[in-house]
Amino acid sequence: MENVRLESFQQERFQQVLTCWNQSLIYDGIDEERFKQLILLDENFNPDLFLLAMNDEKVVGFCYGIRRKIPYLERGLEENRGWIVIMGVLPEYQNQGIGTMLCDEVEKRLKDMGTKEITLCAYSPNYFFPGIDKRYQKAISFFENRNYVYRTESVSMQRSLWDYHMADQYKEKLASLEKDGIHIIRYNDEYMLPLLNYLLENFGAGWKRNALIAMQKKEAEDTILLVVDEQKNILGFCMRKIDGNDARFGPFGVSEHLRSKGIGGVLFEYMMQEMKQKGIYYLYFLWTDGAAQRFYERHDVKVYRTYQLYRKEV
Repeated sequence: MENVRLESFQQERFQQVLTCWNQSLIYDGIDEERFKQLILLDENFNPDLFLLAMNDEKVVGFCYGIRRKIPYLERGLEENRGWIVIMGVLPEYQNQGIGTMLCDEVEKRLKDMGTKEITLCAYSPNYFFPGIDKRYQKAISFFENRNYVYRTESVSMQRSLWDYHMADQYKEKLASLEKDGIHIIRYNDEYMLPLLNYLLENFGAGWKRNALIAMQKKEAEDTILLVVDEQKNILGFCMRKIDGNDARFGPFGVSEHLRSKGIGGVLFEYMMQEMKQKGIYYLYFLWTDGAAQRFYERHDVKVYRTYQLYRKEV
């Protein structure tokens, strides 16, 4: 489009970018605070990878790319990897080549920085969704035409807790576990270092980071449940509120050698009971698939969004 130019993100364009985002990404509105926290205050944010399409002085589109400047836990810098986290074009400016212009330039800049593979959306820790929501069919076609390769599908899930009560089978299983010396307890600082070590060894540094942040915010006692034995060994863990929302569930897991014992099911039910007792009447999480999805479906958790995940070699 002749009158459209590209420029790097500038703070004075902030409100226009929000307007463009909310008008083009109709299922994923955002406010100022969330934008600041997840994008502008991200330690890897680079304004030269957040490109704006300008028609005169109006923001008509944007594309947000990212590469790591700061190592992320055990993943390090992931030097060969880059992300296109999100992009949008105002509806009245679509189908005019603006998205292509934006994406071409972000891909070029990522490649010039050493990127060999670009992942769509799934940038940790500050991702908005794991892939492209299937309702954005134009976006799926756009990226497939750019040779992005479909990898897998994932879902977001939710459950109302208004009608929740723990079924008898889980009450009986909980009683049986307690008889065997296995208990579900709320986190307390006695378990501070043992929990951090347990999560790192069993589930990785990302889970450790979630618990560590909850501890630093003094929220762990309210948001983390543990499964422990008589010797105070940790056997399982679940938490909520990793993004500041009381209803956000996860992560959640049980030691590998105990995963066929039914402990996970009781722990999940116990957490739902705790949430309802606190006046939290809704539970959701953003990303799961496969066996985990089937586990949640057995507990009446329903899919509310489905995503397609893509990558591209450059």
